[in-house]
Amino acid sequence: MNCEDFRDLIPAYTMGTATSGEVEAVEAHLLECDEHDEVASTAAAVTLLGSTVEPVNPPAALKSRVMVRVEATAIKPGVAELRTSTARPYRRWLFANPIAALLVVAIGVLVVWNIVLQTTDSPERFVHSYWGNENDWMRIETVLGEPGAEVSLGGIERLDEAFKYQLWTIRGDDVLLVGAFNVNVEGRWAGEFEFTFEEGDRVWMTEEPASGTDAPTGDVVLKTRF
Repeated sequence: MNCEDFRDLIPAYTMGTATSGEVEAVEAHLLECDEHDEVASTAAAVTLLGSTVEPVNPPAALKSRVMVRVEATAIKPGVAELRTSTARPYRRWLFANPIAALLVVAIGVLVVWNIVLQTTDSPERFVHSYWGNENDWMRIETVLGEPGAEVSLGGIERLDEAFKYQLWTIRGDDVLLVGAFNVNVEGRWAGEFEFTFEEGDRVWMTEEPASGTDAPTGDVVLKTRF
């Protein structure tokens, strides 16, 4: 592999999309040639892009919407030859400048993402975090008013088999059961409930018999409010 071929593979290699054969070829060339400081700078750019974007759960229909946009903008037959012949100088420039190539790809993805978000009614995720006085904590992620909630917690004492924890929502005069569970030996638990949370809910966690109860009867381990 010569240096020109090597530079063609830098974007795919640093972004983790290269084939196993391409990875072996790139790493073999790196052992033989010390003229490729751009690999480190491109890898740093990839890391920077990933660290500056807050994780977002995409809408369920995102993939299909993106594919529709891609198909709508595909190059039509009969025009490909003309565009290929005029695009080669730009292609060489991009692969000779891997950071620029990476940024072009990132911008393209962001443009498609922005178009999809503008045409998608995506409900806002609600995240509530609680921190206690004894290193106990809880995190609830949900869409208020819609069923389904991801719950995780830690710093809680594991119960023996005769007991379990029950999570409740106090809503006005109503006491609603969210779900039951027990933490692991490290005092942690994570799972999902099909419960529908609403703004202003108070959340209690109590220690109850393993058979379960219809209302809180045991000690309140933690309480918080949205």
